Amino acid sequence: MAECDPCSDLTVRQDCRISPHSIKRVLLEFLIDAMAKSHTIVPPVAAFRGIKSPDVFGRLVDTVSDYAIFVLDPSGNISSWNPGAQRLKGYLANEVIGKHFSIFYTAADLAKDKPAHELTMASKVGHFEDEGWRVRKDGTRFWANVIITRLLDDDGQLIGFGKITRDLTERRLSELRYRLLIESVNDYAIFSMDPHGHVTSWNSGAQRIKGYAPDEIIGKHFSAFYPDEDRKAGMPETVLRTAEREGHFEGEGWRKRKDGTKFWANVVVTALRDEEGALTGFSKVTRDLTDRKLLLDELKRHSAELELRIAERDQSNAELEAFAYSVSHDLRAPLRAISGFADALQEDCAQQLDRRGQEYVKEIIDASRRMNMLVQDLLEYGRVGRISAPLASVNLLNAINEARRQLGDVPPGSLKVDVPAVLCVCAHPQMLTQVIFNLLSNALKFHKKDLLPEVQVSAEKRDEYVRLNVRDSGIGIAPEHQERIWNVFERLHGRESYAGTGIGLAIVKRATERMDGSSGVISHPGDGSTFWIELPQGPSK
Repeated sequence: MAECDPCSDLTVRQDCRISPHSIKRVLLEFLIDAMAKSHTIVPPVAAFRGIKSPDVFGRLVDTVSDYAIFVLDPSGNISSWNPGAQRLKGYLANEVIGKHFSIFYTAADLAKDKPAHELTMASKVGHFEDEGWRVRKDGTRFWANVIITRLLDDDGQLIGFGKITRDLTERRLSELRYRLLIESVNDYAIFSMDPHGHVTSWNSGAQRIKGYAPDEIIGKHFSAFYPDEDRKAGMPETVLRTAEREGHFEGEGWRKRKDGTKFWANVVVTALRDEEGALTGFSKVTRDLTDRKLLLDELKRHSAELELRIAERDQSNAELEAFAYSVSHDLRAPLRAISGFADALQEDCAQQLDRRGQEYVKEIIDASRRMNMLVQDLLEYGRVGRISAPLASVNLLNAINEARRQLGDVPPGSLKVDVPAVLCVCAHPQMLTQVIFNLLSNALKFHKKDLLPEVQVSAEKRDEYVRLNVRDSGIGIAPEHQERIWNVFERLHGRESYAGTGIGLAIVKRATERMDGSSGVISHPGDGSTFWIELPQGPSK
């Protein structure tokens, strides 16, 4: 601080110590000067120059209780003591005046001769300011902000020091708690930077993630963490400009450790401003998300491979369906010829054939019919995969009745339907009828030997869907077979036991999925089966 001009009014004894008469005036001038240096709003010094009464100065200094304000002689012995000093340090005036001010310092500071160093610095440059732990009369410590100012006479000779002490313990403890909290975080690199991007603090998480010890990185520019290509592109400057302009910056990208290895980082940079809005620096929080990045990249790679395989499968399936359709279509003409000639042979030449010949003819006719059914089912399966007509609201009971009509003769009492007449589903009418026909046909076919089939059809609402259940009392299906029965050409029984092509349930599954629905089965061997389909509910007609 600057030299105290008002000391020209002081009375100095021959031993160069300030007389008691002048101490309070010294304190006032010193207080005004110190507060001005610390940016505290005070009236101009000139406003006090006309005030001569020492009592006025004394009352002003004595009313200050938040600051310890006192004067030291050139050797550091205490010459005055205000109520703030008594409150802060715990000493009465008669207990401390005349003693050396080093009684307020810790043993560690005394071992380094810190009191003498502070007076030396104040003597040389005019003032000294510091923060550190100080000791009260009762031995407790407090964190102090200290300002020491030299006092000179008219001839420029040192006559003492003014000293102001503030108790900043709460602020210090708050800072320590914050620092301990930050330093204890190992999963995040948390550090601060000055307005130009130079590192000013460094926590243990930053050391773990980036590899730098505090003394290796503090003072260096944070661009050291960026790969060369990002530095050349001006990424660090862009980050700081964005944070300064918008308040913060958040992004992800590759960053570089001390050993040159890279890691994928999530970064948040926040601008720090003082009470007046001036930029004081930045805080930066970095997370290492390398494992997540590698996992996502691996998932993307697998997803791309899966999409490629699905596309290849779809292409293969499309080609197989086209081939099956072509073969099935082309087979129908020769099949009709075989069947026709076999029928003619049976009708016109039956008398000329022996029993074995007649059996051969019958086998040809039966085989051609089975082949014709297989071709027909293959064509139906392919047609289901190609239908692109929009879905419409279809009355479920009407579709069941149509499928029942297509079944033809059904043993009396074998089929019971309990479906509300108002239920509608979103479906393709012909496709829905085909699905129900196949389910009813299966349920009636796979009954127990020597027993008539018993089939119950019911329906129920399930949220936004309608479930159609087809329950039979037949032979049932073992759990290990309940998945594969939906595949093309899957048969669990020989043709001699139960006729069929093994395509009916495959048509049910494909058609239901094409109508945005699903299908399934609940079954136990010997206890019948319940096949179900679910379709979106449609508006009532």
